[in-house]
Amino acid sequence: MRNAILVCQSGMSSSFIVKAIKKAFDAHGEEIDIQAHAAMELEDYIDDVDTVLVAPNILYMLDDVKSVCETHNITPILIPPQPYGQMDGEAIRKLIV
Repeated sequence: MRNAILVCQSGMSSSFIVKAIKKAFDAHGEEIDIQAHAAMELEDYIDDVDTVLVAPNILYMLDDVKSVCETHNITPILIPPQPYGQMDGEAIRKLIV
């Protein structure tokens, strides 16, 4: 099972993206435990994840996210604006697997 976090501005609207990602994983018979949290909370959750997704609306924070991820040997995945905006869980799943 993959454990992931989606970091965004506040963690609220990204819960819709999380649902779409879970649905895409389920459709392929794959398991993922994923939660959305504000980027400033990343250090509180990173010990429990192997995948860090970055919402496109916090591109300005990418260097900070990369810095935290680097200390845990994780390469963050920046979600492109189109699949994020369209809540395309399948396209985002393909970025993860």
